[in-house]
Amino acid sequence: MNISLSQKALLLCTLTLVVSGVSLIRFSTHAPVLALTLAFVVITFSLVFKMLYAAMKEIQSIARIASDISNGTYTIITPISGEETMSPMIETFNALAQRLKQHDLHLRHKSYQATVLKEISERVTTSLDENEAMEIIAGSLGRVVPYNIVSHLTLNSDGTTSLTCHMEGSVSKAFAEETKRIAFRALTAVSGATITDEQIKKTICFGAFFDDNTQNPVRSFFTLPVYVSGVLVGAITVTSSTPNLYQEEEIGVLYAVTEQTGAMLSKIKTLITEESNKIHSMLSSINEGLIMATTSQTIAIINEKAKQIIGIPHRDHPSLLDVIQALYGIFDFRGAIDRVLSSKHTELFQEFTAESNTYKITANPVKEKGGNIVGVVFVFSDVTKEKEIDRMKTEFISITSHQLRTPLSSMKWFLEMLLNNDAGEMPEKQRGIVTDVYNSNERIITLVNDLLDVSRIEAGKMQNEPTPTNLIEFLKSMLPEAELQFKKRKQLFEFHRPDTLPRVMIDPKLAWQVIQNLLSNASKYTPEGGKISLELSLQSDAILLTVADNGYGIPEFQQHRIFEKFFRADNTAKMEGTGLGMHIARQITEAIGGKIWFESSEGKGTTFYLSLPLTGDIQKQKSSVHAPDENDTMPII
Repeated sequence: MNISLSQKALLLCTLTLVVSGVSLIRFSTHAPVLALTLAFVVITFSLVFKMLYAAMKEIQSIARIASDISNGTYTIITPISGEETMSPMIETFNALAQRLKQHDLHLRHKSYQATVLKEISERVTTSLDENEAMEIIAGSLGRVVPYNIVSHLTLNSDGTTSLTCHMEGSVSKAFAEETKRIAFRALTAVSGATITDEQIKKTICFGAFFDDNTQNPVRSFFTLPVYVSGVLVGAITVTSSTPNLYQEEEIGVLYAVTEQTGAMLSKIKTLITEESNKIHSMLSSINEGLIMATTSQTIAIINEKAKQIIGIPHRDHPSLLDVIQALYGIFDFRGAIDRVLSSKHTELFQEFTAESNTYKITANPVKEKGGNIVGVVFVFSDVTKEKEIDRMKTEFISITSHQLRTPLSSMKWFLEMLLNNDAGEMPEKQRGIVTDVYNSNERIITLVNDLLDVSRIEAGKMQNEPTPTNLIEFLKSMLPEAELQFKKRKQLFEFHRPDTLPRVMIDPKLAWQVIQNLLSNASKYTPEGGKISLELSLQSDAILLTVADNGYGIPEFQQHRIFEKFFRADNTAKMEGTGLGMHIARQITEAIGGKIWFESSEGKGTTFYLSLPLTGDIQKQKSSVHAPDENDTMPII
């Protein structure tokens, strides 16, 4: 039976007390016996103190080790010489320390794997660069094993290799060459192909310096092959001058990391390939051409329809230069990219014709989640059918307007004869009816004239004859006609202009048609007693006309439609008008090289701006001038 130190000390104390008690009772008068008893008690208590002191040391040692274990230090306890009473407890603590040490090491390895894989997933999943993944693993090996050199050899798709070495300590060049040979032998063993120095495309070494005075050879090494999608892409080789340094457990952890990295990259590549195939199928089924150019001067996406439109249907992976050359003389693709990147907004470009089809080009900036522009996507829309429909519609409107011209003119003349009493006096009741008919006829004539203007503009037959024009004098001569309408509606009209302005190269008749429309609309959509102003000012290279009113304004949600044909805003839909005036005004403005825009607030009024370049737009002037043909018709007076 094993008795602990504390039990022995207690038993000895009890025995001493019993012996002392008996001696005091029976030999209380015998001095030698009492002296002997006292000596026995002193010796006994000395032994008890020694036993208790040894037991306290054992307990303190165990307490210290327990504290070390809680702090992650796993020290083996050695029993005190000559005392085996605490051995079972010490053995238990030692076993616990060993288990905790193994568990802690396992957790550190798992933490290392998770950290490395997380870094790889964050840095490599977008580029899928196997070389970068191996670089991350090689750079992190120092957390698991010590080494002199760690290198990673990458097999490139063109048959060449790239070698990168990191030297943790100074080694000789012979040591580095041996490391390279070990990597070559390992790759040759797993791939079956011979790797030579001639295949190395580039070699990068960093870290410590070479020291040829260090003659230690390679005594420990291991190599980790890296596979992605079942294909060998490279290997990581670790070497050290310390013999028998690497254990199977550590190598197994690193092998698991490389295996999981390869599996992760394989899965991501598979997913990307599947998604790419889906996107490719989707883009191929789109009936519009689609090209995406990146800011790094590459073509990221181009579908089959786009290649067919620009004339390179058999080119598998066209470059940006291929696209620019295919569109040379038709569309400035490079300039269009710069324009969108500069404006950072959607841009519309001039239509072009290819193989008897007409295409409209729209370009949009492509932005990341953070708002950074990474490219420009171009959409080539086939508008051939829409153009044909528009042509037929315009032709129908033109023919219909021509056919209405004669009867409307006759009706106007006959009604004027009746109102002028050329057929005799009319009673007031009949005169009122005839006046209503006359006004209705005038509205129809206005609509027919607008339709004729639209058809001529869309057919490119608007006659533009620019001449140097003094706008101040020209408007002075034309404004009395418009002021009659202001006076009729009791509206205040103001004309602000500088003393002088340079002459502007415009067609006065076309310019007045736009200005008259703006003034007429300002009067029509401003209540009686309102205020209307016309202002001229000189800009850097243009004259700016500003027509402002304090009328009904345009609802904000409808402002983007103000230049559409037949559009009427909701708050003025019941008022007189055709909905063609602003469309015609914009078409004429663009034809003479100007710009027109507006600002409006519902219930507060509208301000229109008309910018006319001082030199005009020669290109537009030339393209807009056409000799009238037999179908052209002057407006009905």
